[in-house]
Parts: sequence; C-alpha cells; structure tokens
Amino acid sequence: MQHSSTTHTISQDSIIAHHAHSAALQPSQMDFVSSMILQLLESVDKELKDAFIAIKHSLENADNATLTQTLSHISSQDKTLSIIKAFTLYHMLLNIIEELNLSDSATLNALPQTLLDLKNEGYDKQDILKVLQNIAFYPVFTAHPTESRRRTFLEAHHKMSKNIRDIFSSNDSQARFELLYRLNLLWHTHLVRSEKMEILFELDNLLYIIESSIVESATQVLSDIQTLIGTSLKHSPIILGSWVGGDRDGNPYVSNEIMTKVMKTAHRAIIEMYIKKCEKLIRELSLSSDLKEPSAELLQSLQLEKEQLPSTESTLYAKEPFRAKLYLIKKKLQNRLIAINTTDSVDFTYSNSKELLGDIDMLIRSLDSLSASGLVEFYNLVLLGGFHLLRLDFREHRDVILSATSEIFCLIGLCDSDFKDMSEQKKYEILNLALSAKKLDLNTILEELSDSTRRFVGAFLRIAWAKKHISESILQSFIISMSSEPSDLLCVLWFAKQSGLWKPGKKKESKKGRAKISIAPLFETIDDLQHAKHTIKTLYANAHYQQYLLDNDNIQEIMVGYSDSSKDGGIFASNYNLYFAIADLIKLQNELPLTIAFFHGRGGSVSRGGGSLEEALLSATPQSVCGVLKTTEQGEMISAKYLNKNIATKNLSSTISALLKKSMNDTFCIGGACEIDPQMMKLLEPISQVSCVAYRKLVYEDKGFMTYFKHATPIEFIQNLNLGSRPSKRKDTQSVEDLRAIPWVFAWTQNRSILPAWYGLGSALASGDKNALKDCYANSLFFKTTIDNISQAFLKVDVEIAKLYNEFVPDKTIGDRIWELIYTQYQLTLEHLLYLRGENALLDSESEIRESILLRKPYLSVLNLTQIELIKKYQTCHYPQAQERLMEQIHATIVGIAQGLRNTG
Repeated sequence: MQHSSTTHTISQDSIIAHHAHSAALQPSQMDFVSSMILQLLESVDKELKDAFIAIKHSLENADNATLTQTLSHISSQDKTLSIIKAFTLYHMLLNIIEELNLSDSATLNALPQTLLDLKNEGYDKQDILKVLQNIAFYPVFTAHPTESRRRTFLEAHHKMSKNIRDIFSSNDSQARFELLYRLNLLWHTHLVRSEKMEILFELDNLLYIIESSIVESATQVLSDIQTLIGTSLKHSPIILGSWVGGDRDGNPYVSNEIMTKVMKTAHRAIIEMYIKKCEKLIRELSLSSDLKEPSAELLQSLQLEKEQLPSTESTLYAKEPFRAKLYLIKKKLQNRLIAINTTDSVDFTYSNSKELLGDIDMLIRSLDSLSASGLVEFYNLVLLGGFHLLRLDFREHRDVILSATSEIFCLIGLCDSDFKDMSEQKKYEILNLALSAKKLDLNTILEELSDSTRRFVGAFLRIAWAKKHISESILQSFIISMSSEPSDLLCVLWFAKQSGLWKPGKKKESKKGRAKISIAPLFETIDDLQHAKHTIKTLYANAHYQQYLLDNDNIQEIMVGYSDSSKDGGIFASNYNLYFAIADLIKLQNELPLTIAFFHGRGGSVSRGGGSLEEALLSATPQSVCGVLKTTEQGEMISAKYLNKNIATKNLSSTISALLKKSMNDTFCIGGACEIDPQMMKLLEPISQVSCVAYRKLVYEDKGFMTYFKHATPIEFIQNLNLGSRPSKRKDTQSVEDLRAIPWVFAWTQNRSILPAWYGLGSALASGDKNALKDCYANSLFFKTTIDNISQAFLKVDVEIAKLYNEFVPDKTIGDRIWELIYTQYQLTLEHLLYLRGENALLDSESEIRESILLRKPYLSVLNLTQIELIKKYQTCHYPQAQERLMEQIHATIVGIAQGLRNTG
C-alpha cells in the first residue's frame, strides 16, 4: 500500500513527547489518527477522503451548514455506511492510543508503594503482610452484551495496538504499513455480526482475552505478591470467575448441555496451557544428575512412575530427572483430557489440581531459587487456574425457582400447584416440612416434569457431575435474581439437598456437613435492599438454613445489584441504599456468628456502578471488604481493562493494592475508619429520598414516558442488534420493570442524554442545605466518589444532540413536556455539581479527563446526526429490502457511538 503524497502527516516527535508524559488523549495524537484514516481512504475512496476532511473541518469550525451539506451529499452518493465505518475506525484508534497512554504511564506493580504508604500510616509490616496473604480479588467476567465488537475487531485491536506502539517509539515504517494493512482489512469487514451471538462465541471472546493477556498478567501479580511476602503462596489471591454459560436469568439459550460444554471447554483450555508450560520447561530444565543431584523424593517418585516413560524418553532422561518428571506430569495432564469424557478408568492422571501442585512443588524443592523460577511461575499458574480456569456462577430468576418448586411439591403431595402464590408464612412452613423429609432422588421424577422444571432440576444434576469429574471449584455461587423473601433461598436449599450439593450435618451432635454451593440472594430493587437485613436475619433463625450456614463455614454470600437498583430508583438513591444496606448487613454480621461475603454487580457505565474500582473500594461501607472483593467485569470494560497486558497487570495490581488498603482499614479501624458519620446519614437520607421521588415520577409515574423512551432513543434498533446471546427483556411486556438494565442504559447513552446516570440528582441537591452538602463533599469519601463519578458521566451528555431525537416522538405534546422535564433537571444538576466541586466548568479541576472527553464530542456528533437521518429514512421506508439496508447502517452507527463513548452499558 503506497502512502499518498497529499496525505497530511504530523511530527512523530510531537506524538512521542505527549505520549511519554500524559495518560490522556492529546490533540497531536488525534491528528495522527486522522492522518491514518485519510491514508486508508486515499486507497479505497478518494471522494470519501475529501468528505472526511470536509466533515472534520466543519466540526473544528462549528460550521453546521457545511456539515449538514456534506452528510447530505454522502447520503445521496449511497456512502453513508462508509463514512460511519471511517469514524468508527477513527474512534477505535483513539481508544487504542488512550490505552497505550495509560499502559505507558501505569505502575505495573503498585504493591511496594502501597506497603510503604501503609507503614507511613502507622501499620506494622507484619500485620500488613498477614492481611495480604489472605487477600482475594474475584473478578467475574459476565456475558452481558455491551461489547459491541466482533472477535475479529478485538483481535485487530490487539495487533494494531502493537503497531501504534512501534510507530510512536521509533516511527517504524513497517509498523505503519501493517497498521494500514489491518485498517484496510477492517474496512472490508462488517462492523456488526450478521448472526445472533451464541453463548459459545461469547466464551470464545472471553477465552481469547484470558489466554492472550489475563493469565500472564495475573500470574505476574501473584509473583509480585509472593516476592513481597517472602514465601510461597498457599492460595491464589486472584480468582477468575465467569457468568458465560451459567447466567440463565431470562436467557433460554443457556441449556444444561451448553453449561456443561462451557465447563469442559474451560477445563480443556487450562489443561492445554499447563501442557504447553510443561513442554517449555522440558526444553529448559536440561539439568544433569551428574551436576545437580536430585532430591531423594524426586528419585523415589521417578522410580514409582518409570514404567510410564516410553523407552526412548527413559533412555534420554536417565541422567535428566527434571525433564523425566516433567514428561510424566505432561502425560498425566494429557490423560486428564481423556478421563473427562470416558466411562473407563484412566489410571495415570491427576484427580485434582492439588496433586499437580504437589508434583511441581517437589521439583521446586529439588532446585535452587534461580533454577526453579520457571517452575514457581508454573506453580502460581496452577494456583490461579486449578482444573477449572474460570469459576462459573449459576444465576436464575426467583420466579423460575418458585415455579419449579411449586410443580415438584405438587407432584410429591406437599401442596397444590399454587405454592408460588401462597403467603410467605405458608411457603416457609411447607419448605420446612420438605427440608425435614427424606432425600428425594431427583432422577426418579424427571420424566414427570414440565420442560422448564426438568431443565432447572437438570442443572443441579449437571453441576454435581462437574464438581465430581472436573473440579470442586468449577462452580460455587448459586445466585437468585430479584430475591425478595427468605423462601427464595430455602427453595434452592431444598434442591441443593436433593442433588447432593448440600449434605447436612447434625448440629446437636456437633457433626459438620458439607455445602458444595454458596446460595446467594441478589438484592436488586431499592425495596429489597432496604429489607435485606430482615431477610438474612429470618433465614438465620431457620434451623435448616442455620445448619447449611454451619456447613458452609458460616459464610453467607450476598450479591447487591447496581444496575437494577439504579433503574428502579435512580442513580443517587441506588448508591445511597447500597451503601447503607451493606452497613445494616454488617451490623447483623457483628450480631451473629456469621461472615457476609458481598458480591458487587457492577457495570461499565456510572449508572450501573461503573467508575474507578479502586475509588469505589476505598469509599465503600466500613468493614464491607475485610480482604475479599468479588465484582462483575462486564461487556466492553473487559477488553478495555484486560486486553492489553500492561493495563491488565496494572488493573489487577492496583485493585489488589486498594483491596489491601481497604482491608487494613476494615480490620484495624484506626481513627474511626469503621464508623459511619451519623450526620452524613441525616444529611443524605432525604437527598436520596427526593432523588428517588423525582426519578420515579418521570420514569414510572408519567404515563407518556414509555412512549417517549421507545421513540426518543434507538431502543427498537438496539433490541435487534446481535450484541449478545440474551434477549433484551425478561418478559415480552411494555414495562420498564421487565426491560433489562443494560439495553436501558445503552439506549439513553446512544441518544447522548445518558439520563440514568444523573436524573433526579438536581432536584435532590436543590432540596438540601448547599453549604452542608459542600462540607459533606469535602469530608465524605462516599459522597465525593458518587458525585465525581456522576460528574464524569454528566460531561458526556450532549443536550443539543439529545434534543434532536425528540422529533421521533409521535405525540408532540408528550415529547415537548418530557424534554422540558429532562432539560430542566439537566440545568439544575449542572448547577449543583459545579457548586459542590467548586468549578466554573465541569471537571475543570481534572483538566486531562475533561479535555479527553471534549476532544471526542464533535466526532461522536457525526455518528449521531447520521443515525438520526437514517432512522428518519427507515420510518418512511415501505419495503423490506430497503429497510434491511437501513437497519444495517443504523446498527453500524450504534457500534460507532459505542466505540466513541466506551462505557456504553
């Protein structure tokens, strides 16, 4: 590909200078991106190149007339999809450069500085290291469909990142050629999947990031922790979790067969990683027994297993015991892949990962620390991955669980088929009776059940099989969506008992049983959060559930939902109620012999709990962490945080560091760190209430709101977009309640009002004491973090663009009225955010972030204006073929806008 002499070029020295000193996007870097897109367009369509230049020039000069004229000309030339693709690739390159800036400015190992900071705060090193040894960060990668790109684009993103780094570091001409080559390939590739995203494709996307980045980064962080504590790790401080194939809440495509396939695929993936590691070490560890005497236990082990060595390897490795043992380890791992599928006994294999760790540790003990460094890395890798790689969570909606319980209880004569409609007290009584009864073999009733109940029962049986044949760690949490009553958990407990996933002990005889799953309610609505303490207290008073807790080491996992609580009551009420629901549950934990493990269901966007994880940790409710953080990592945030190895390492290390800081505060409570300021509660409670009332008055009580939402956002087109495997609604209804939180946020993000991230806050802040709130902002880390996160999302709002979408509301009276409410609330919110933060312009005090957001805004406008015109054409189009073409173009704008805004859902 030849570079055109007419293409604008910029000084590489200028790029490198900015790149070295700032994590934020710089104007010179945007110029570089423009130059690359222009070089691409020069080779594919010179007229389009001229149009791109004209659009860019009109944006820079706020020349709306020229912009409109240019877009109209592009449309008349049938090149709309091409200009959408040009600006989508433009934003993709900007994202890569932002990641590189962050990567280069990142501290890959934050722990030594954290240790120093904690010592300076008065903590003893011995106490710090003791807490560090028990740290557990548990990121759970979900299948939530906000990653709008195909795997093809993820892989290209990865490769282009290296190309751009080489260009920035040395102006490498070959790297520039390769970057143009990849852009050209993407130019001729569809932006949007033509087929529905399948669950196994979602797994494929996730495994690509796991294998190409996360495993290596996580293993590096484990090594850094080991160096700091000065001894080998007993468990992995990082636990990799997943919802892909286990989250069946409203997803009919997550069958038991798919779930099993996902578990087996993850098992194969990690075993194959171990085999590759073995092969590498076999090549490296050529140590001769003549020069390095092996330990007696290693010689004894080889003697016991020598028959498993083929004659060639036996002769070859006679003097090379380390290679011989590694060959045997490799053979056991290969046999493990056979054993998972056969009914025959496979003798020479591993039953579990502890046996593999034992073999590796034996080799480590036989070597000096330098020679054993590769084996230590292998050991930490096995600590991280086990035989499961990803610990799957199982999630189902309470309605499905109640229906299955009702059907089976009716079948076996415990009640009639109206169980799910009974009062809580009556359900409670029947469940106690059922839990006291003799264990039922679920296999004996499968043929008598409806398809949905058979599917649910079958899940328990498949989980029990996987725990026996793959790994005990393959699945731990059973999450109940929309939990609201104690009986929801007792239903799951009954199924766990029948399937052998809970084997009850006998408290009176001090005989401990075994709980193989962790039953976790998901409290999602404001009301359920407020009643969470009562729900858990009631369960603890139940003899059966108390025995289960005893058998589960008195650990109660509780998932708190940021997404649906925000959709239910608005952003501030959600944050406030989450904070104080957790505080109430901690009080209960201190009253009972109970440990509550919180699972935070966060998303990428602020309205779904997004923002800096480190800041969220440090501002979390006192005593809510104590060494363990389990949180969801969702959608496009997975690739943004983990696709680049350096960024993945930085994120994992900084999270562990923040977790350590928070855990020290929670454990030792220095300087009142474990107390909640009652004055803050008194001040913020009415703010939360007013914000909730203002939000619900619009979203739930205004009869015209759903009409407005359906027409003033591109939700209709989002629902037809092949983003993920799940339907966009739990039920086929027209209510806000049944719409999933992700498409809800996605739709408002697309029309640039980003309403869920701020609506209701302006009225709430206006109702309070301005000076008292400003003092609270200065002194409360919780309030400050909440306001700062909202402020960052708020700066991305573009009311001029959002107003244009009102044209699609068929009833002008509804459109004008609701827009007036939104715009008034916008102005009120802006006024109070500026006051609280002491700024003349929002984010003035964080100029790099402000500039980075504002630099992108005009180029996003092109995609929004194009989307609006396409929707107009779609609505006036009267035959399917043309509508299909327009739908493809509208979907392309959705992907492009998602690229530009990044945290879309």
